[in-house]
Amino acid sequence: MNIYDLTNCPYSQRNGYYGGAAGDKDGIIIDGEPWICKYPKPTVGMRGTANLAPYSSTPLSEYLGSHIYQILGYPVHETILGIRDGFLVVACKDFCEEDERLFEIRTLKNIHIKEMCEELGLDLHETGDDHLVSLGELFIHFEHNPEMKSIKGLSARFWDQVIIDGLLGNNDRNNGNWGIIVGPKGRRIAPVFDNGASFYPKKSEDSIKKALSVDEGGRTPSSLNVITPFTLDGEHHVNYARMLDLTGDVIPSVQAKMLKEAIQKNARLVKERVADIKALFDSLPSEYNGTEVLSAERKTFYLSSFLERFEMILLPKAS
Repeated sequence: MNIYDLTNCPYSQRNGYYGGAAGDKDGIIIDGEPWICKYPKPTVGMRGTANLAPYSSTPLSEYLGSHIYQILGYPVHETILGIRDGFLVVACKDFCEEDERLFEIRTLKNIHIKEMCEELGLDLHETGDDHLVSLGELFIHFEHNPEMKSIKGLSARFWDQVIIDGLLGNNDRNNGNWGIIVGPKGRRIAPVFDNGASFYPKKSEDSIKKALSVDEGGRTPSSLNVITPFTLDGEHHVNYARMLDLTGDVIPSVQAKMLKEAIQKNARLVKERVADIKALFDSLPSEYNGTEVLSAERKTFYLSSFLERFEMILLPKAS
């Protein structure tokens, strides 16, 4: 793989229709086309700073998470790694044409909120870009919201993201970082984007080394489990293993069926393409012109956590 010198890329007047909230961003031009350049985010002021790196590794996480989605055959935004202003950055190509617009799920949910409340006799609060997403509310919108009902495959994409994000350790697939694209040619599901929360981007090298030393005895499913951004009761996050166990007794039967299908499909995809995922990690250098890219310890930790969640959490659910 290549790491690009993005130092002299000119600024773009169009800063893109998406971006996420992790770190500073520049709209830049690469080969005449608009991209968004994302910088690592300082961790000063975050909770647990003793175990955090001075800057997050979100550019690396964005790149790895996005390319794993690509390896598994999902439409995903194009990403490259580069150096800009002395930082390792990720550049994300703007996937909207000039006459298109991204509508995030949070926006789609709010468009018909008033009439849906009146029609269904429910208090469906307007949803912002928080990190606790109500599954019940989301499923109501999948079934009754005119903006969502007309988009074929939206529910299936949701469950595919649940499965893959869980393997990536991405706990930030909130209503503000997936959606649809609207333009003169119609509507379509947007490619997967904003994967910067994958692979524990705030962990310091020291905390990773410590985790690896503890893991020599072998990890258990409970220690590998990660939380998701989703909730059933409006207060508590549902963890990854619990999400995969949801049945028609807890969620609508049509959604439970889609979940089961997503488990089977994605377990097969990962099993078939695990060699390509390993090759992705192997393609990254430890450093580039004096800037750290992916240390041997971080590489081991990231890849082993992905594979162990696959083998110990997802694969048993598919059997």
